[in-house]
Amino acid sequence: MRLTPADVHNVAFKKPSIGKRGYDEDEVDAFLDLVEAELSRLIEENNELTLRLSATESGQASAPVAPEQQVPEQPVEQQSAVVEPAPQPVMAKPEPVVEQVPQPEPTPVPVQQAPAQKAPGTADHHVHAARLLGLAEETAQRLTDEAAEEAEQVRSSAKAESEALLSDAKNRSEQTLSDAKNRSEKTVADANAAAEAATRDSQLKAEAMDREAQRKYGEVMTQLTEQRTALEKKIDDLRTYEREYRSRLKGWITEQLSQLDEGNNAAAAPQDEPARK
Repeated sequence: MRLTPADVHNVAFKKPSIGKRGYDEDEVDAFLDLVEAELSRLIEENNELTLRLSATESGQASAPVAPEQQVPEQPVEQQSAVVEPAPQPVMAKPEPVVEQVPQPEPTPVPVQQAPAQKAPGTADHHVHAARLLGLAEETAQRLTDEAAEEAEQVRSSAKAESEALLSDAKNRSEQTLSDAKNRSEKTVADANAAAEAATRDSQLKAEAMDREAQRKYGEVMTQLTEQRTALEKKIDDLRTYEREYRSRLKGWITEQLSQLDEGNNAAAAPQDEPARK
């Protein structure tokens, strides 16, 4: 694709998507690549045309040219007109140099050498190439400056945004750390208070259980003492009853033995009386 001044002047890049600034990077890169290729081609073509023009001027200066073979001078309007570059610009070939054959006259007139003329359109082509090159360089410089300015703006904006994000993240981190510290201290305080309350409750319960155990122990000991006293009294009563029972039993046995002895004596007396008779 050929690059013309109109293309450079009328180039329009698409706006970037939402959230981005500047022109579309791919289109700018592609256009700069195209400008670079076209500038390289123009420079090479300009160098080639310069060499060919120098060779042509050297050849025409060394060879005589007949007056009728001279290239007619172009009008001023045609010389100043800007010619758009053709798909493949070809420099006009110089007219072939023709040596004038001397006429068989007694006194030959020397042929006056005409000044070398440039090929038609060569000067205009160089002017156009120079203008196009200057315009392309100006456009490239302008695009480079705009890209640098956009890059600087993007860098400044990104730096400011990153600093804002960093500051916000730092503030949030400090706030989170402070909240976590406060919650931790509150949790520790609540845990200590709960532990102290549990300790007090346990101590109170232990004291209450100890008092209850002592009370029950006193009651049991009192009951055991009373039972012991009652048992001892019963034992004493039983011992007294035993003594009385033994005494009564002994008296009764003695009485029975006495009665038995008296009965035996009474029975033995009647038996003795018949024996006396």
